[in-house]
Amino acid sequence: MEVLLVRRKNRYLPEWSLFMLVAVLSWRVAWAIGEGNTTDFFRQASDGLGYYQWLPATFITGDLAMMPWTHLLSGDRAISLFTLGVAVLQLPFFLLAEWFTWVFGYPDTGYNPANAVCMMASTAAYAGAGAVFSFKLACRYGTAQAALLAVVAIYAGSNIFYYATDKVLMSHVYSYFLVSLFCWTGLRIIDGPRRMHVFLFIFSGALMVLVRQLNVVVLFFPLWMAWRSPGGGCGTLRNMGRHRGTLIAAVLMGAVPWVLQSMYWHYITGHWYANGYAYKDEFFDFSRMVPGMVLFSPRNGWFVFSPIFLFVVGGLLVQAWRGRRPARPILLVLLLTLLLYSAWWSWWLGGAYGHRGFVDLYGLLAIPLAWLFRSVMRSSWAVRIFSALLLYALVRLNFGMIGHFDNTWYTEASTWPRVLEAVGEIAAGK
Repeated sequence: MEVLLVRRKNRYLPEWSLFMLVAVLSWRVAWAIGEGNTTDFFRQASDGLGYYQWLPATFITGDLAMMPWTHLLSGDRAISLFTLGVAVLQLPFFLLAEWFTWVFGYPDTGYNPANAVCMMASTAAYAGAGAVFSFKLACRYGTAQAALLAVVAIYAGSNIFYYATDKVLMSHVYSYFLVSLFCWTGLRIIDGPRRMHVFLFIFSGALMVLVRQLNVVVLFFPLWMAWRSPGGGCGTLRNMGRHRGTLIAAVLMGAVPWVLQSMYWHYITGHWYANGYAYKDEFFDFSRMVPGMVLFSPRNGWFVFSPIFLFVVGGLLVQAWRGRRPARPILLVLLLTLLLYSAWWSWWLGGAYGHRGFVDLYGLLAIPLAWLFRSVMRSSWAVRIFSALLLYALVRLNFGMIGHFDNTWYTEASTWPRVLEAVGEIAAGK
């Protein structure tokens, strides 16, 4: 019995260790970036404030008509461009902040230092949880060692670190968590789920699309995997149907945020559905798609600011050609995401470090990176040493670029000479 208990504890040791590493490091760096000054935290949040503002407006001021980060429609109505999905995930930490507000006597504005610290903790916790579910996904198709390396490498070597530590109110870390959870529970349903898998699959899927509507393309991943499974799509539906009560409860719970959002849209605009961006004349133009710019432009190009994904996507293409599961559905989701963002009027996504639109998918992209690490670990010592040095260089480059980051990175002033100048300074240790 004691041996079984020890094995059970050791089974979850990598997951807990990964969660603590990512969550604690994210919170600590977020605190260090603010240098303990939490008074400017919300003022400097820009778009991140749009995701958080639902909580103070709902629980403190009661004023949803004129929230602080909105687009003015009339004298007494302004629409939020951002949905309340992130606020649903932030709610437990907001309530904790309210308790701290009462204990320490802060002004109950929803924007005091207690709220700031708890929002740092919220993003850090979801970054850690997202890393765990990303690890679980990668473990299904590779070794635990390679999966662990892949998740840590993406965290340290890409722009998700920036959104977990600097722009913590933005939606991307929360979406990373939801996409990873949704895809993992989708695979568990194909296997033969427990009740909790069914509930989390439905609820996370509903919230995932509400947070960022472009996440609807992620639905293709479990659909493809179910279609190609031994039982097919019908078998997957039967697996869900075995827990009918849980399925109904999940659908009802998943519908609640959407109903509340729809009620807000109707209250502000008179319509049950409203695209806030349309009121600002921001749109998709599929006649002017620029996928090459999204990937390679010095203006927030994905591969330029997170070059680790050059190797990830390269490996993914090879494995998709070979027909390795689940390379093709991952590639489909990635390709659709790329094309959609390339058609957006602001294809560089405004103020950002690197192309932030792909951060949501990093849980899935840990799978092909884990394949690469597994191949490296089976190779000669020369290949291992070279790969370790290359990974170190990519991580150092990422941290260095974050340190050099300023507003010119996402304007027309961001040019290749400017980027190469920054890379040279990082290589020189500046």
